[in-house]
Amino acid sequence: MRGLALSRDDLVRRAVIMALMCQGQLQFESIELAYLLDFKSYFAKELEALGVLVEQGMVVVEDHGIQVTAQGWFFVRAVAMVFDRYLQTDRTRARFSKII
Repeated sequence: MRGLALSRDDLVRRAVIMALMCQGQLQFESIELAYLLDFKSYFAKELEALGVLVEQGMVVVEDHGIQVTAQGWFFVRAVAMVFDRYLQTDRTRARFSKII
């Protein structure tokens, strides 16, 4: 077999990151229905980390979802990075492209 085997967590996070980077928004319900999880519980740490980006006007977090603002669209990669588990666990190696 070639390639990578994705875990359930990988698939969930991929869906979140793709929604934010492609549509600029994420409805919690779409992830909850697709993956049978409670978004706010599953991503509690990530939602807390988004607080800094909310303060900077990059995103709006509401009860039903996340919206990237017009200002935040230029930094959507930074928003998506909050949900990337591999960046959280492997900070020693800069394997990702620079934001700016």
